[in-house]
Amino acid sequence: MTDLKDVCPDTDKPDVFQRAMNFCLSSDSRDPIKILKILMKDPDVPFHGPVHHSLVPFAVLTAYKNSGGDINLAEAMEKAHKRGSIIPAAVCGHWGACGAALGCGIAFSVITNDGPLTGDVWSKDQIMVSDCLSKIAGYGGPRCCKRDAYLAIPLAAEYFKEYLGVEMEIPEKIKCYVSENNPVCLKEVCPFNPNHKG
Repeated sequence: MTDLKDVCPDTDKPDVFQRAMNFCLSSDSRDPIKILKILMKDPDVPFHGPVHHSLVPFAVLTAYKNSGGDINLAEAMEKAHKRGSIIPAAVCGHWGACGAALGCGIAFSVITNDGPLTGDVWSKDQIMVSDCLSKIAGYGGPRCCKRDAYLAIPLAAEYFKEYLGVEMEIPEKIKCYVSENNPVCLKEVCPFNPNHKG
């Protein structure tokens, strides 16, 4: 039987989140993909794993703030990490809901103060996350935390622009150059692989 830690390892270095937050607080980038790529380069961030459930909202919240969004970034990241850190490993396969999509939903809910008893914004967050999940599901498994984040964030950014009036910078082409580190990479099927046939 495969150990979950082999499939979806978590970081055992809690200071990785503090380093990520410190970087985000010093960043002026409006590009959440660029921010996320830098955060994922930390040597204590495994290739896959639940650490991404916090890093995705960190990147989105930072780009949102730097694009004119009115939030206290430090407080927003603390809330996002509290929520992201309780999403378990391998949730994509065990619950049918990828943490990258949920991470975008976390960022949206932190910004809008969405909660279980709110009205219109509750629906918007649900729809955004479901659209992100649909996009991720369209490529099939096995999962890749990098690919799924690159699929979810640009789609979520459209909702941030439409409903919150804040436009982040999303690169026209997102390229992944770490596929050799992923033994289950979809290779040419992945839209971010340099050899993608699309």
